[in-house]
Amino acid sequence: MTTKNQHIWRLAKLPMAVGLASLLAGPASAITFNIGEVEGSFDSSLSVGASWSTAKPDKRFIGNANGGTGFTQTGDDGRLNFQRGKTFSQIFKGLHDLELRYKDTGVFLRGKYWYDAELQDGSRPHKDISNKGRKEGAKTRGVELLDAFVYHNYAIADQPGTVRLGKQVVSWGESTFIMNSINSINPIDVSAFRRPGAELKEGLIPVNMFFVSQNLTDQLSMEAFYQLSWKQTVVDNCGTFFSGADVAADGCNDNYHILNKQLTQGIVLPSLGKLESLGLGVQASKEGLMIPRGRDNKAKDDGQWGTAFRWLGDNTEYGAYFMNYHSRTPFLSTQNADAATLAGALATGVPILPSPPYPPNTPNPNYIHPLAPAAVLVGRGNYFMDYPEDIRLYGLSFSTTLPTGTAWQGEISYRPNMPVQINTQDMTLKLTAGVSGLSTGATSMQDYQGRAGQNNRGYDRKEVTQIQTTFTHFFDQVLGASRATVVGEVGWTHVGGLGDTRYGRDAIFGSPESIIPDSPTSAQAHGWHGFVTKNSWGYRVRGILDYSDAFAGINLHPNMAFSHDVDGYGPNGQFNEGAKAVSFGVDADYQHTYTASLSYTNFFDGRYNTLKDRDFVSMSFGLNF
Repeated sequence: MTTKNQHIWRLAKLPMAVGLASLLAGPASAITFNIGEVEGSFDSSLSVGASWSTAKPDKRFIGNANGGTGFTQTGDDGRLNFQRGKTFSQIFKGLHDLELRYKDTGVFLRGKYWYDAELQDGSRPHKDISNKGRKEGAKTRGVELLDAFVYHNYAIADQPGTVRLGKQVVSWGESTFIMNSINSINPIDVSAFRRPGAELKEGLIPVNMFFVSQNLTDQLSMEAFYQLSWKQTVVDNCGTFFSGADVAADGCNDNYHILNKQLTQGIVLPSLGKLESLGLGVQASKEGLMIPRGRDNKAKDDGQWGTAFRWLGDNTEYGAYFMNYHSRTPFLSTQNADAATLAGALATGVPILPSPPYPPNTPNPNYIHPLAPAAVLVGRGNYFMDYPEDIRLYGLSFSTTLPTGTAWQGEISYRPNMPVQINTQDMTLKLTAGVSGLSTGATSMQDYQGRAGQNNRGYDRKEVTQIQTTFTHFFDQVLGASRATVVGEVGWTHVGGLGDTRYGRDAIFGSPESIIPDSPTSAQAHGWHGFVTKNSWGYRVRGILDYSDAFAGINLHPNMAFSHDVDGYGPNGQFNEGAKAVSFGVDADYQHTYTASLSYTNFFDGRYNTLKDRDFVSMSFGLNF
C-alpha cells in the first residue's frame, strides 16, 4: 500500500515549530490475519506525552490592555495561559490502521483518538480552553476517522495502475521541510502536530476524492485526482500554547480585542451607556473593544482537481504537475457596519474621526467621547475567515542521485493567482476607511452609502513563484554511530506585483500609520518593515545519528535540526527575515515496539518573529503493535 510508505522527510506541510521537533519513528510490527481469502493487517500506536514551556512570555507579544506593550489582544491568550515552566500538554492518544485485501482489491481505514488532560481538565489563569464550536481536530479530546477508502490494482497492456475512492492523502512534488510547495493537495491538522510524540500520518487530513495512477509506458506514468469535498486546515485552538491568532479557529468568536488600556478606559468604556441608549452599543471589556465575528466564507466542495506526469530518465525522475484547488488556510476579511449604524454615529454630533489636533478630553454633554463614534463603526462591523477558491498551481520537479551517493531533488511551483493576506491591522482600519473626517448630514450619508455593509476582502491575488531543492546524504560509521543522515533544503520565494499595499506582519506590531495620536504602532515604534517582500529565502537542515543496539537491545537516534530565514518576508508566513530555530532531541526504540523521545526546541532572532518566546521541551513514550 502506498499509504504506508509516506516518505519520512516529506514534512513540507508541517508548521516550522512542529517540523523542527518531529522525531523519526521506527516501523511497527503489524498484526496480520486471514479471513478465508481475505488478507488483513492491523497496526496500532499508543502513546503518552507531555510538553512544557521553557521561555518567559515576551511582553512585546502581549496586548497593552493585558499588561504587555503589543498593539492588539488578538494573539496573546496562549502567553497569558502558560508561563515559563508550565505544562501545556499532557496527552494520551492512539492511532490504528486496518487494511483488508482480497486479491487486487482492498479497503484501508485509519482512525485516531486523544485526550489531553492538561487542556481538558486543567484551569487556565487567563481563559480556559473550550471545545465549543471547534473543529474536531482542535478539541482537547476527540475521536476521528482519518483515511477510509477502497482501492483496486490492475494492469492495462501489462502496465500497472491503481484507483482509489474515498478519504485519502495524496502527496506530490519533492518538497521536504519548506511549505507552500507542490504538495498542497491535503490540508493539515496543526493541532495534531503540536502534540507530544506526533506522527506524520496523524496530522495530514484525508480528503474524499477519486485518485488514479497509471503507467503509460515503462518510463512514463500519470496520476490524477478529483476532490469530492473541501476540507480546511485545523489551526490551533485559541488560548493554547502555540495559538498565534486567537481569532482564527472555528468557535473562537469573541477574541478580536483591539485598543490599548488607556484608550479603552478613556474612550470606549465611559461612552458605553450613552451609546447603548442610542442603539449603538458595542462590546468592550478590560481587554479592549471587541470586533464580533461574522459568518465565515467557506469554499465550495467542487472544482478541485489535478494531474501529474512522471518520466523516468537515466537515473533521474522528472515530474510535471497542474492543480486547481481552494485555499485550506483562512484569510481574515472584514465587513463594514451598516448604514443605520453610520447614521446613528453621525447623529451624535461629533466627527467620525476628527482630524488632529484631537479635542481635549473634557466632559461631553452626551457622555460620548469624540472618538467613540469611530469605535462604533469598528465594534459594529465584523470580521470573518475567508477561503479563496480556484487557486491554480503549475509545477516541475526532479529527483536523482549524484555520483557521491547524495540524493538530490527539487521543484519549482508557480501560482499565478495565489491569495496573499493583507496586513490584518490595516484590515481593521478599513472598517473606518472612507468615512474619516465625515460630519453629519445627507452628503456624508451619500458618500458612505456604497460602503455600508460591504465586505473588505482580506487578500489580493498575486503571482507567486517558489524554487526549493533538497540534498540528502548518508555517512557510515560517524561518531560511533552506524549511520549519520544529513538533510538540507533551501527555498526561495518571489511575489510579483506587490504595489503599495502592505501584506503580512503580525497585528501585534500594529500599523505604521495609526489613527490614534502617540500610538505605539507608529513607524518610530515598529518601523515600516516586516511586510511581505518581493523576494525571500531561507534554509532548513536536519541531522540524525543511528546507534543500533546501543545497549540492551535499545536503538538510539540523537537528532538536531536548524532553521534560518535569511532574507525577506514571504507570503502567508513562509519566511520571516532573521528568524532562527534549533531543536535537539533523542529517540529510543526497543524492537520497534517500545519507543521514547525527548526534545528541546528554541526559537530566536528575527525582529518580527513572534515565536521567540515559544521555546519548549517535549517528551513521549509509545507502544506500537
